[in-house]
Amino acid sequence: MLNIIKSILSAFFGVQSNRKLSQDDAFVEKHGIKYFLIIGFLVAILLLLTLAILVNVILNHIK
Repeated sequence: MLNIIKSILSAFFGVQSNRKLSQDDAFVEKHGIKYFLIIGFLVAILLLLTLAILVNVILNHIK
């Protein structure tokens, strides 16, 4: 599970080694893509919520 999260975060920032990409491909071949999709959506939602909260805090602080 931790390796999937690391891979997804690496994909968000666009940095990942070829070795890690091969490991991810092997995992997807064996278990399917559903784990990457579920965790990817959760990470994206978490990122959006964090940004929304940060913007609200900054805008409320300016007033």
